[in-house]
Amino acid sequence: MSVDQILISTSPGETRTALLSGGRLVEFLIERKGRESLVGNIHMGRVTAVVETIGAAFVSIGQERDGFLALAEARPAGETGGGIGDFVNEGDAVLVQVQRDPVEDKGAKLTCHVSLAGAYLIFLPFESGVSVSRRITGGAERGRLKTLANSLAAGQGGCIVRTQAEDADEEDLREDAARLMERWRDIQEKADAANPPARVHEGAGLACRALRDFGGEALREIVVDDAGALNRVRGFCDAEMPWLAPLVSLQKGPDDLFEATGAAEQIDAAFRPKVGLAGGGSIIIGQTPALTAIDVNSGEQDAFKANLEAAAEIARQIRLRNISGLIVVDFLRLKDEGRKKVVLDALKKAATADPLVLNVAGFTRLGLVEMTRPRHGLSLMHVVCGPDLLEPVPSVETQALEALRRVLIEASVGMGGKAGVTLRAPEGVIAALKGSGGADSPAALALTQAQDRLGLAIGLEPDHTLAEGQCDITFGNGG
Repeated sequence: MSVDQILISTSPGETRTALLSGGRLVEFLIERKGRESLVGNIHMGRVTAVVETIGAAFVSIGQERDGFLALAEARPAGETGGGIGDFVNEGDAVLVQVQRDPVEDKGAKLTCHVSLAGAYLIFLPFESGVSVSRRITGGAERGRLKTLANSLAAGQGGCIVRTQAEDADEEDLREDAARLMERWRDIQEKADAANPPARVHEGAGLACRALRDFGGEALREIVVDDAGALNRVRGFCDAEMPWLAPLVSLQKGPDDLFEATGAAEQIDAAFRPKVGLAGGGSIIIGQTPALTAIDVNSGEQDAFKANLEAAAEIARQIRLRNISGLIVVDFLRLKDEGRKKVVLDALKKAATADPLVLNVAGFTRLGLVEMTRPRHGLSLMHVVCGPDLLEPVPSVETQALEALRRVLIEASVGMGGKAGVTLRAPEGVIAALKGSGGADSPAALALTQAQDRLGLAIGLEPDHTLAEGQCDITFGNGG
């Protein structure tokens, strides 16, 4: 399922990115101001504790909580054995890269195995050897790419050839390698001069990371709804992927980008537990802190056909919702072992479209299918609703950002020269906008951004008569 359209919407407090294939939503990414992803950032950290019993060290990288450096991530590539204390000691300055963002009470997951991703290559400065993406299957092409990558990385480090490199020109690969090695030299210079803890390299934001990861030949359109974001996206493309620059355009008109392109309804559906299937059946997705349970319902459809249809949709929904950890699927009961295998094979085939490795373990003795998917940031539900997945409702932060989007959309057509605007919303939403979550919280920062765009202050009034998700906007001097 190749991404052919990327929509990037920037509004006060957050950037939302929709990836589509043939008009169908594939992924939906949300990055909030004040909570930007740290993944890919490189820091000169300071080891604050070494804990032999768990085989890990804690490293200060300038965040609220120290990062977690496991033994396998501290041990040099190619080495085996040893304890964490053989590689790092308390007080050491250590170069680390963020693998996974902080989650609730856990700090960022760190590694000493630095990697720098480009359009075609991933450069591994502390390793040696070359590998080629398994998704490139042609023997001749794999040989060509491996030979070329070996010549590019010789004496400099290791290299992974990405899927996007298939059939790429040699000159494009050489330019990509040169950019990555120049970036590494710059990181080394900053690291040598740094006083830990200090960030020495900032990874690409989610929107630009999506361009890098899905900017292949299938991509035909990149639409941005904000002039500032347009400049940032074009700047990224010019520096990293110049062939994408002609595809970038600014949305015309005041309408919401996702509404105008028809993506809004699919985005809304990504937060509902029930997903309808074309044949009349459905799947029900229930996320909990321990695992995700998915139930298949047939409607009036034959059980075997419903299971086959559900298998493809389940794989899509897992990727779209960024569900990770243990996943259990209760397919409709089938007595025929051959048909059960066909369903399982269909699920495995659909799972290959996921850039992350969705591991389908198979049927248990009780007839359930178990799967696991590595964590890659928070799930979509977690971002929008917060950590309480048992009662998933949009958090006050999410409601506050949505209210400000509505203010700007309505102001673009309803101000009419009026000098004031007042937003009425439930008390929790107003409190969030006023900074109850801190002056650097996404809602508080979003209010400042919205007021800067309007060129005037937004009046805020709590209204206990409004239900969750509701707000009222009025224009005029009197509010």
